[in-house]
Amino acid sequence: MPPAPIDDPAFNQLQTLVARLITQARREHPLGVTAYTPAAFGDAYPALYLRDFTYMAESAPELMPLEHVRDVIGLITGHFSPAGLCPERISNEGEVIYTCHGDQPVTDSPLFLIKLCSAYVRHGGDLEFIAERFSALERTMSTVPIEADTGLVWINPDHPHTAYGFTDTIAITGHHLFCSLLRLEAAENLAQLATQLGRTAAHWSAAAGQIRAHLPLLWSPDHELFLAGSQDCRQADIWGSAYTCAIGAVDEMQRATIARSLMRQRDRFLHRGQVRHLLYPECWQKLIIANEWTAPGRFQNGAHWGTATGWIAEVFEMAQPGSGVELLQTLVADFTAHGVWECVGPGGYARVGGNLSSACLPYASWKKLRARQSAPAQATA
Repeated sequence: MPPAPIDDPAFNQLQTLVARLITQARREHPLGVTAYTPAAFGDAYPALYLRDFTYMAESAPELMPLEHVRDVIGLITGHFSPAGLCPERISNEGEVIYTCHGDQPVTDSPLFLIKLCSAYVRHGGDLEFIAERFSALERTMSTVPIEADTGLVWINPDHPHTAYGFTDTIAITGHHLFCSLLRLEAAENLAQLATQLGRTAAHWSAAAGQIRAHLPLLWSPDHELFLAGSQDCRQADIWGSAYTCAIGAVDEMQRATIARSLMRQRDRFLHRGQVRHLLYPECWQKLIIANEWTAPGRFQNGAHWGTATGWIAEVFEMAQPGSGVELLQTLVADFTAHGVWECVGPGGYARVGGNLSSACLPYASWKKLRARQSAPAQATA
């Protein structure tokens, strides 16, 4: 399959769509910042969610003023708990919230804050502003529960709780793949920021190396994919396996293995260009919230999400150039025909219209693919 042209009209459609959704998601927050909600319209998710805001700011920096990002970083770091816990969200009424489902703080909040700070600097933000908060970032990083010998995030099976927000209702316990990948990114980001600030980066570089060295504890040779957790929900994780490739957490040989496995099984997790968490017909083995909206085939328990489509597209391009772009084109065609939803499924199932991550993350991945496509031409020009 030949590579798609750089001036792909579907990419332009997606870019226009992302710009419109980000504008519609903008809100003046009672605590004095310009906030962005996870859904562009409607009553779903009435809060400034750190995770979703980070995905927007990282994916589409050209569409979000740097001062808005700076103000949100200041707001979040100004509302750490006395123990250094990072808020997951701040409601539209100004309530600061650290927990979601379960009785423990949300695990990914410090990791997304560090991700946001790194993106802010990378896109031209004030390094001195981050320098003033660097010790606080290190302190909140230390609140993430890990297994000391491996560096992997550890969720106590006796106290399942929200770890990664896009599986916040799922009781993934033991070594947690997705949060471990986020911790790897955070450690690398802290090391890079420390270097830029003239500080010692060795501790965080070593932490990242420790995680890389122990990811094989979650590898499934039978699936040729990574498992979501080592205790509860020890199941092949489509999102997490693709993400290991997208962030370069594994070597080229293992990326190729994952790419082949996902390409071979694509009919078991793709629907209208959107991605299940698990291979069909599997649903999660254990939930934190068992309700009508988390029943099999719904929400995080078997519906299909645009949030992960970009990561899958990046992996598909490794296996078969052009196939990832084709997947993104399919997604945009579905957005045009049916609208942007948080998740969809057979039989007309759809949940939360105008969801930002569904459009922003594929947009970010498509930009990466376009940059790689144009790089050889630039090098020979």
